[in-house]
Amino acid sequence: MATPPSTAASRLDAVLEQAADEQAMVNAAAGRRTVALARVLAAARVVPEALLDVEMERVSSATAERRGSVAHRALVAEVGCALGVSEHVAAGWLADAQVLASKATATLDALCAGTISYQHAAKLADAVGDLPASVAGQVERTVLDRAPGLTAARFGALVRAARDRLHPVPAEVRHEAAALKANVWVDDGADGMSWLTAHLPTPVARAAYDRLHRTAARARTNGDPRGVGQLRAATLTALLLDDGIASPPVEAPGPGATAGAGPGSTPRTAPGTAPPDLPDPLATLARTVRPVVHVTVPVTTLAGAGESPGLLDGTTPVDAETARHLAARAPTLRRLLTEPVTGAMLTVDRRSYTVPADLRAFLTQRDVTCRFPGCRVPARRCDVDHTTAWAEDGPTDADNLAHLCRRHHTLKHESRWHVEQADHGVLAWTSPRGRTYLTAPGTADHALAQLDAWATEAGHFTRQADPEPDPELDPGRPTRQSAAAGVAGSVEPPATYQDDPPY
Repeated sequence: MATPPSTAASRLDAVLEQAADEQAMVNAAAGRRTVALARVLAAARVVPEALLDVEMERVSSATAERRGSVAHRALVAEVGCALGVSEHVAAGWLADAQVLASKATATLDALCAGTISYQHAAKLADAVGDLPASVAGQVERTVLDRAPGLTAARFGALVRAARDRLHPVPAEVRHEAAALKANVWVDDGADGMSWLTAHLPTPVARAAYDRLHRTAARARTNGDPRGVGQLRAATLTALLLDDGIASPPVEAPGPGATAGAGPGSTPRTAPGTAPPDLPDPLATLARTVRPVVHVTVPVTTLAGAGESPGLLDGTTPVDAETARHLAARAPTLRRLLTEPVTGAMLTVDRRSYTVPADLRAFLTQRDVTCRFPGCRVPARRCDVDHTTAWAEDGPTDADNLAHLCRRHHTLKHESRWHVEQADHGVLAWTSPRGRTYLTAPGTADHALAQLDAWATEAGHFTRQADPEPDPELDPGRPTRQSAAAGVAGSVEPPATYQDDPPY
């Protein structure tokens, strides 16, 4: 006998709630582990002889700094073995524990209560670790209330923006020091693959990635069957290894030898039997792509009357001097008006279906990414969607438009997900099972200015599902609230636009 739809739906609600309760308990357990590791650090400082052989001449005659370094390495190894993780992971957990227990206790409390994940706490710890305790506290107070409603990645962007605004050292000074750490690494992986990582100034890294992605997209349009990720990697390889000049003929190999037999190479024939190798077509295509990076600069900064940072692609702060330099080299400038108190961008009502260029530019700066919860596809690669369909009298203006990637655009129109747009571009998404999630415009500065407004909107839109109890679930299993109550409390201290189809 088939299960009635209403019973199956109630069970879906119940097991979703169970999964959420389990996640809260996982979060709380990570919080207790972090508290324990903070106590481990405190205890290790009191009894260094537990980690060092202080009777050895080499140890007793070493400087205090050297002994401290060796003791810490010994502790990291000890923790790694005890917890069954690598020393790299252990070192990260210990570093987070030290910062959270000393500079961000409210974040550690929230983690122990299960209301945020360890990834959220680590994003904040990473951002404030080098800040004075007073400034770290300011950053924490500015962003922590937003953490439960954001993915860890989006929360990290909010934390970085707050850190940049509140950091006591001028941004250009920090950038000069950080630029000295630019580097490239290679780390071997499995199955004959490796990671090539570059640590670069943000404008350069953004421009390089934009060229790689747009080249990949064009290659796909031209019929290349490879995936976009494969094509980005192939384009990077082509640009690094191909100088754009036809390769010279290769001498005929001797007996028993194979021409071009190096790893990954293609065998070549003797001179005169085939044309010379041609430049990689991806490298040729990439050189026709002009990288694009959007920089938003306050007019006071642009005029030299202020030092507020600019934003790259709406999310990443850059110091005022870099922002002015980028603006001076920009081929086009577009003025965007904002409300002077809140910083919210302004626009005019549009009554046609087609989204005009100036409104698109405004929406790009406002949304930054796809506006579905947790999605980070850049707005410039998303569709512009009418929240209320134009065919249903939805206007073509900023209060009824938002960027959605193709995946979530389809989800909006073909599933039971429903979205409403509130003031200031806030979207309220209601899931098929009645849970509501808010997403706010992605511009970091605007986000920080709108915290109170979003809290008000949350109170207006929140809807709570009240599923029927499922007798097959454990009735004694604690809820998120009861689980949190068992671990909360003080912590002993020791991070090509496309118009939407007319649905």
